Amino acid sequence: MAPADPRKRAAVEAANRIRDEILTGRYPSGSSLPGERELSEQLGISRLTLRSALAHLEAEGLVRPYHGSGTRVLDFREHGGIDLLGYLARLAFEGRVVPIDVLADLLELRRSVAVDAVGLAAERATADEIHAMREHLAMQAELMDQPRAFMQSDIAFARRVVRATHNLAFELIYNTVARTLESNAGLELAFFANAPQTLRVYARLIDIVEKREAERARRATRALLERLDRTTLQRVETFLGMVREGAPAEAIDETDHEAEEELR
Repeated sequence: MAPADPRKRAAVEAANRIRDEILTGRYPSGSSLPGERELSEQLGISRLTLRSALAHLEAEGLVRPYHGSGTRVLDFREHGGIDLLGYLARLAFEGRVVPIDVLADLLELRRSVAVDAVGLAAERATADEIHAMREHLAMQAELMDQPRAFMQSDIAFARRVVRATHNLAFELIYNTVARTLESNAGLELAFFANAPQTLRVYARLIDIVEKREAERARRATRALLERLDRTTLQRVETFLGMVREGAPAEAIDETDHEAEEELR
């Protein structure tokens, strides 16, 4: 959400534009940004606003000012944080040079956290927490025609699972992932592309958590989310017209025996 203060909003918008140019390669790592006067004129902002935008990008590990030699672009793979994944995924959706594989990276990160989070939740969740998960899932099912609201509800459901681990470190890691997802308009597609199957998978995982079978919960989470994420990516690629030749989108097989075995 953009800040209400016009000056802050202008700085955020400027930072967004410069970030996009860095991530898409217009300003490659090791290069220098245009001087303050030129860049502020290009962006239509004051030099003071530009400095605020550059300070934000410096905090993200994208640029670094050098006295007497301007602002240098850094290699975001070495200096950036997880928050950049959301921006990269949005650029991929927009067809802006960045490959759609970055969305696969984001889903893989979410999946890796989920495997241990669900396992710990199976060991530690209270009956009230499990009941709240079921109630939340029922509410989420009412949002099937609202992509943005469905994504926000999905993020909130994951937060319930993470809190059920009773592990502060997991919660803090999750906060970063959640902010990354929520701050990037356009990522709704990644959540909404396979919404009905998402809800079925979550319902199955809650059943396993309730049975207190932690290792089985971890195996099932990995098996089910790998299939869910693969199909989600296929549907996103189809929507974007990016399906590779000979790799048509496939529906999840509801009788996937390997996944079903984990749920028995």
